[in-house]
Amino acid sequence: MPRLGRAMVEIPSRPTRIIQFGEGNFLRGFVDWSVQKLNERTDFNGGVAVVQPRPGGHVADLEAQDRLYTVQIQGLEDSHPVCEREVITAINSTVDPYTDWEGFLGLAEIPEAAVIVSNTTEAGIAINPADTAATRTPLGFPAKLTRLLEHRRATGLPGFIVIACELIDDNGRALHDAVLECARIFGLDPGFIDWVEAENTFCSSLVDRIVPGFPRDDAERIWDELGYRDEQLVCAEPFMLWVIKGPERLAEILPFAQAGLDVVLAEDLAPYHDRKVFLLNGPHTTMSSLARNAGFGTVGQVMDDDALLGFIRDEMRREIFPVLDLPAEDLERFAGQVEERFANPFVHHELDAIAFNAVSKFTARLLPILTAHTAAGHPLPKRIVAALAGLIWTYSGTAPAAPVDSDETISRFAGVMEVGGLARVLADIRLWGEDLSALPGLVDAVAADLEALRNRGVMNLIADISTEGR
Repeated sequence: MPRLGRAMVEIPSRPTRIIQFGEGNFLRGFVDWSVQKLNERTDFNGGVAVVQPRPGGHVADLEAQDRLYTVQIQGLEDSHPVCEREVITAINSTVDPYTDWEGFLGLAEIPEAAVIVSNTTEAGIAINPADTAATRTPLGFPAKLTRLLEHRRATGLPGFIVIACELIDDNGRALHDAVLECARIFGLDPGFIDWVEAENTFCSSLVDRIVPGFPRDDAERIWDELGYRDEQLVCAEPFMLWVIKGPERLAEILPFAQAGLDVVLAEDLAPYHDRKVFLLNGPHTTMSSLARNAGFGTVGQVMDDDALLGFIRDEMRREIFPVLDLPAEDLERFAGQVEERFANPFVHHELDAIAFNAVSKFTARLLPILTAHTAAGHPLPKRIVAALAGLIWTYSGTAPAAPVDSDETISRFAGVMEVGGLARVLADIRLWGEDLSALPGLVDAVAADLEALRNRGVMNLIADISTEGR
């Protein structure tokens, strides 16, 4: 079977308008796919230069296919299954700065390049202590970006709009601060810092799309259907959302709205962050705490069970909606999209994976909802209380499912439970960040749910809560 390459696909010649730090599945199934749509649906007419952020990366694998790869969009849209495939031709060039530092700096000399996009993981925004003024090829992403900006300034060309996609809060600000710190470490003149501040814009952004990546178990069948071998094939869900805190002129530089893509320019990312964390990640955590202890293995299996599906729907609408500061119609639309994503038959999202670091995930995803109800004088949200009981049951070591966490967290949980029981666990600030035993009625409510879980099982507790309409 032939391998995908330029002999099969015509590659348009387009100016490079975007420099992209990262060559992984997510960027190729999200950003580069979006650029493809810009080229197809608007007069954007631009390509991407991809920078390999780490040694041992994969730009050579992309070059082996002439920078071509297929994106397969699989999932549900309006409750109907879709499967669409397209060869992405948006990547103009790649560079490995560890073997071609001059080629990397040369990206700063491209007049049409106006945007930098990055997704180098949370660790990628950290400054590598090995990077100094004497380092020719820095290891850390912020240091590489600093050197690229330094070269850009020397060319006399305008600065960039830099859009960070790393999965941390205020990622654009974090990257901005890291660049200024690298400038200080490298001893760059104050004029450079002034130029960075005046000529460049660092944008925080929130990205949302499930990109499982290469379909290892299904690749041979897909290749047979495609008629070619594609080692860089990427699978992604239909849903996508990109919220960018950036200047209005970005809508002209990257006309995503004109292309019909769900890309939002917003002054504040917080409402979108909260919507995603609480309405998508929150129910995930509930599933891992409860359904996992009822023998369910994936999110899809949960969505196929009427009792669990109703429980999750009620959690979103009765317990999460009331404390989110967004219009009801917006929340309902997003909740419907979440349900379709959960039910995607092509994504097998393991509850064991969601259960990893469940204590910290509960603290970030569901605890704020619980405390918001208490602060507003509302009754305790029973489904979230049940999720907390299921989590404590799991970490106590007596539940059907075992905890998936660091040895430190598991041992601390067990030690506190042994010394002081449930009340002591809920009061442990190191576990939850606050004393949960101080929340009115919570200790008794969790104790009652724990007893029900131990004696009657998950599904009976869910039935009780659903029947009571709590």
